[in-house]
Amino acid sequence: MGSLLSFAIGLALIAIMITVHETGHFLAAKAVGVTVETFAIGWGKAVKRWYSKGVEYRINIFPLGGYCQLKGGDSKEKDSLFAVSPLKRIAVFLAGPLFNILLAFIILIPFFMLNYEEAVFPNKIVISSDYPLLFNSFDAAQKGGLKTGDNIIAINGLEVEDFDQIQTILAKEKRGDLTTFKVLRDKEVLEFSFEGNYDSQTRKMMFGISYFLEPIVGFVEELSPEALASLKVDDKIVAVQGKAVYNTFDLLSLLENNPSVVTFDVIDKNGSLKKVTFLPQKEEDGNSQYFFSFKREITQRTGSSFLVAFKNSLNEALHAFVDTFRLIPQLFHKSENTIAGPIRISFILGSMRKNGLRTLLNLIASVSISLAAANCLPIPGLDGGSVLLSLIELIIGKSIPRKLYMSFQSVGLFFLLFLMVFVIGSDLRFLFTGF
Repeated sequence: MGSLLSFAIGLALIAIMITVHETGHFLAAKAVGVTVETFAIGWGKAVKRWYSKGVEYRINIFPLGGYCQLKGGDSKEKDSLFAVSPLKRIAVFLAGPLFNILLAFIILIPFFMLNYEEAVFPNKIVISSDYPLLFNSFDAAQKGGLKTGDNIIAINGLEVEDFDQIQTILAKEKRGDLTTFKVLRDKEVLEFSFEGNYDSQTRKMMFGISYFLEPIVGFVEELSPEALASLKVDDKIVAVQGKAVYNTFDLLSLLENNPSVVTFDVIDKNGSLKKVTFLPQKEEDGNSQYFFSFKREITQRTGSSFLVAFKNSLNEALHAFVDTFRLIPQLFHKSENTIAGPIRISFILGSMRKNGLRTLLNLIASVSISLAAANCLPIPGLDGGSVLLSLIELIIGKSIPRKLYMSFQSVGLFFLLFLMVFVIGSDLRFLFTGF
């Protein structure tokens, strides 16, 4: 019953996103003088229909989808889609994705205003160059005088209490800047100033530091007795394969070669020492799975004011759109399970209601932005494909023949139908098998 409710809620949320998308096309078409013939939520047979000001409105039986049918085809009338200029058509086509970005922007405002709890890393650091098996070669912190185990208490005069604050400040540093760190080391306050390493790929300054997290168990998944049954929450791992560890990166370095048998020396919350020996499960790529995570401090965060949330929401929506658009091609280099279709997305969206309002808002915004980015791809049948054709018309200075236009779109629709069958098959497998 709970799964069905999650699925139903998810369907409703997707229907809202698609309705917002089609509303963008609807309003843009009206603005440029193109007649809207039908505005539909869902596909298939109409459950309810009505007419208003010459537009047929429909609520169809299958809620995953929707459309805004504009006057077009071979019509040469002034209110036809193909009678207006290519620029006006581009405005109509882009209005759908734009409205999805706008929806994400609006949703993210309360996301940033809500108070929330967050698991944080401490302001105690490790120097990444001390762990060459795990990190890249950025060594600014090591050369600048910082050491693993230092507690950073201020950067450029700004006090910091956790690693998230450290990252926020360092992300703003520019090439050529000297960054000043005030650290606590062995009860002594020290100060170091140095420049980070410039990373040409990210175009950001990299300092070669990460968080120092003690290897204290925070969560253990339910596994068979022969695996991690004796590992408990609050156990502290003090040695791996007989070698002492002081932070999680010590532990990860010793497990980097994926040993077939793992032995932990553990001190439990009562101070007793025990050994935990188990056979880690292997993933398809050969890497080991350990099914436990480390304990992190939970801190209370206060939500932003409306003006700050407005600014953050706008920045987040725009950056997320650009990042999503850049990442889309990578889907074709990963396994098919990374591509979620409407059924799986509906289920996940509905399930997220259990994780709190803030989590749900963030996921809805992310899906809406993904919908916008996907529709902007220059693929036949998508808004981006229609924009491409309009741009070609704008460049060559004459209209593309309607038959060629329809053939182009038909190829795209065939491709999208094939893709939909593929992802729905993957979704059904996910629902019944969990994979």
